[in-house]
Amino acid sequence: MTNYASVGVDALVTLNFHRTRDSWLYFWKNRLFNKFLYLTYGTRDLLEKKCKNLHEKVKLWLDGEPVKLPELEAITILNIPSWGAGVQPWHMGTGGQLAQPQRYDDGLLEVIGLYSSFHVAQLQIGMSEPIRLGQAKEVKVKLLEKLPVQVDGEPWEQAPATLHFTLHGQIPVYKNKSD
Repeated sequence: MTNYASVGVDALVTLNFHRTRDSWLYFWKNRLFNKFLYLTYGTRDLLEKKCKNLHEKVKLWLDGEPVKLPELEAITILNIPSWGAGVQPWHMGTGGQLAQPQRYDDGLLEVIGLYSSFHVAQLQIGMSEPIRLGQAKEVKVKLLEKLPVQVDGEPWEQAPATLHFTLHGQIPVYKNKSD
């Protein structure tokens, strides 16, 4: 993982988009149509709720400590501030003021939860804030059943497994002084 990884509804929407893009039915290769497909799959999940009760299908540890998960449909691990078409979830809302700031050089990963695909849409227009699950040097996610996963936008269905996320070296990054 370079930027972000997730398990749950946002990975499912990405997986559905990816499968459509790879099919012979995919004719319109433009940004507007791609956004329409994401909207379609996100809306469809509001009805199907395929990732409902994700908190019962996964276990999460931050730096070796188990995390009691609230009812949610996705867990996202962030290594950069920007996610989901430019949203900066760690800094959103009042909880962003209470949380330790997100930094490129602190060796920490930020972990957030999402209630639904509608919650993702609310984040994208600034009408909500994420569920901040914590920051850690090591994140472990145990999948108790087959679930959609994505890493840096590359989705797949993962059989039960334990996923480990830790810092593995650093690469130089140029950034604006205002960041």
